[in-house]
Order: sequence, then structure tokens, then C-alpha cells
Amino acid sequence: MNVCFVSDVGKVRKVNEDAGGVFYNRANQMLTIIADGMGGHKAGDIASDLTSNHLKDSWEETDAFESTDEAEKWLIDSIQQTNQHVYEYAQGNQECVGMGTTVVATVYFDDNVVVAHVGDSRLYHVKKDEVIQITEDHSFVQQLVNNGELTEEEAEAHPKKNVLLQAIGTDQNIRIDVNKFEWSNSDYVLSCSDGLSNKLSTQDILDVLNMDISVEEKVSNLVSIANENGGEDNISVVLVQRKAGESK
Repeated sequence: MNVCFVSDVGKVRKVNEDAGGVFYNRANQMLTIIADGMGGHKAGDIASDLTSNHLKDSWEETDAFESTDEAEKWLIDSIQQTNQHVYEYAQGNQECVGMGTTVVATVYFDDNVVVAHVGDSRLYHVKKDEVIQITEDHSFVQQLVNNGELTEEEAEAHPKKNVLLQAIGTDQNIRIDVNKFEWSNSDYVLSCSDGLSNKLSTQDILDVLNMDISVEEKVSNLVSIANENGGEDNISVVLVQRKAGESK
């Protein structure tokens, strides 16, 4: 697999409240993480760092996962434990009460991908001519869309677009959604914070990923477009490409 992670502060904010990265367990299996600390809340950067590091440390202590079911169970258990860790940290540090973060945590197999998420950071499965959003935002406007009260287009411009219904660290009980899907040779998996997804259309993403340039250059281009379109938020991206011939 080709993989690249970039986190950019953007053009407006002074602090990068995003965190994440690319990590490997004892069997050299890969986990990627995107965590977007809640803007406007106290210590969003602490929440995202705690979340990323807690999952990273847990992952690096694991041995080989033989099935997607095993990976799914690990993701659910680990995110629940991480949520408790962040929540307890906030309760014990007055300046951090109310902090929270999104998370998208993804495990990659030869033929399958398993992703768990909380919040509105997203994961897309990108084929040569199609961008498929795998995750569904845990947000107020997404709930309105699901209820038929808003169209997808209206949701994009809604003033409460950034209001989350679920986040790591804000409550002891959280909803974790898990999705599994197959990917093929040369497909991409793109995880990102809303600093990217709010600024690029799926066509923008497809156009960049179809360029004949390296994965690193593609990520750089995605971040540049988000900044050119305003860059009001932090922008974090993990891009993974499955190379031909990787299937066993």
C-alpha cells in the first residue's frame, strides 16, 4: 500500500486541533487515524491527541488480526476505552471539561477495509470513476437529512452543519458506527477531517486522485485546494492506495 498522512493548520486558526497518523501492529498490519478536536470547545487539541495516542498505543501492542470480525471488535472495544480515557481526563482537569473530538479509525486488509467512526470526520472509498462516502456524519444536519427534513444540498449550507450529536470524550456513552467494504487494485481510501470535506466536492477529490502524480503530491493538492477555498478550519488527510498485486 501507498500511504500519506498530512495535518495542516489551515489559513485562519492559530492552533491545529486535529491529530492522527499511520501506525503498525506487531504483525505490520496498518491502522490509520483522523481525530478532529471540537473547535470552540476547551482543549480540542488535547482531546484529539489523547484519542490518537491511546488508539496508537493499543494498536502497537496487538498481534495479527486474522479476520475483519476481529478487527471490528478491536475497533469498538478500543474506541470505547479511549472515550472513557478522554472523558476521565476531562473530569480530572477543570480546564478540559467539555472537550471532545471526532475519530475515524481504519484497519486495512488485502481485500477488505474496516472503519469505525464517531462524529463528522469522514472516510471515502475512491475508485477510478466514483467516490463513495462510507461513513455517515453523526451531526444535527445529517439527522435532518435522514428524517427527510433537508436535502443533501441544503445540509451543506445549513448554519448548524458543525453541530455534532456524538463525539469522543463528551459523554460516557457513545455511538460507534463500523463499516466494512471490499477494495480492489489501485483503489483509494481517503479519511479526512471536515476541514477538507467541507471545502472539496467529491468531483474535486476524484479529479485530484486521478492525476498521474504520487500519493504525497495528491494529498498536497487536496490540502492546497481546501486552503484556496477558505482554509477556515484545520485540514487533515490520510490517503491510502491499494497497489496492484497485493491480494493474496
